[in-house]
Amino acid sequence: MSSPFAQIRDFDRACLACRCEKQGCAVYLDGVPSPFHLIDLDHPRSPAGKVAKCDYLFLADGKAALFVAPIELKSSGIRPAKVRAQLQGGARVAERVAPHARTHFVPIAAHGVASLPHNVYRDMAKRRVSFRGESHQVQLIQCGDHLADVLEPVD
Repeated sequence: MSSPFAQIRDFDRACLACRCEKQGCAVYLDGVPSPFHLIDLDHPRSPAGKVAKCDYLFLADGKAALFVAPIELKSSGIRPAKVRAQLQGGARVAERVAPHARTHFVPIAAHGVASLPHNVYRDMAKRRVSFRGESHQVQLIQCGDHLADVLEPVD
């Protein structure tokens, strides 16, 4: 049986990125599981096409399961409805490129604000992202955080 990472469907490698950074916001990849793919969903040849989507889709070998993380980067604040729609678009892409692999799914929104208003946290908690029929809460992090700190180990 092949590893979950080996089960990723083929996509155009031209859309792979080595840094998770856009418009003044970055999430660092130090310490993430390896091997991994960071797909720039804004790239013209990405598997996302022209639909609403997040900035990146992170896929990494977690040995027992594939780490799947749609990532939206916002250098300023977060508009919950828009961010949720963008992450949902990333989840749909993930369902296409990893349709059969066992996964650990974590939708992530990074923001550049020192402190978000409490109502944004409450609103984001209600706006969950669906992946393979299951609902997932968006993990809010700050620009400059490390992705490895958000990914949970998979048994």
